[in-house]
Amino acid sequence: MPQFLILADDYKDAEALNRRLSVRKDHLKRMRAEKAENRFIIGGAKLNEKKMVGSMIVVNLDNEEAVKKWVNEDPYITGKVWEHVQIVPFKIAEV
Repeated sequence: MPQFLILADDYKDAEALNRRLSVRKDHLKRMRAEKAENRFIIGGAKLNEKKMVGSMIVVNLDNEEAVKKWVNEDPYITGKVWEHVQIVPFKIAEV
């Protein structure tokens, strides 16, 4: 199945981190379910020296349209955490 890299940048307003923290539990619950279905491979928060400022996720999905749909269903989108999302075809190195 094709793999994709998702790079997301959070909003930068004063309440951005609070919004992230308020929906983080729902986001992580979804990632656990997606991992069980072999769609989520790996991911985590992008950090600056002080706080979480975005996310990096690698997924197994059929195509870029499926990834866009998948992203748009995430609590970090519906909760106004991610402002910009980049989707890139990706292949994990077999080492």
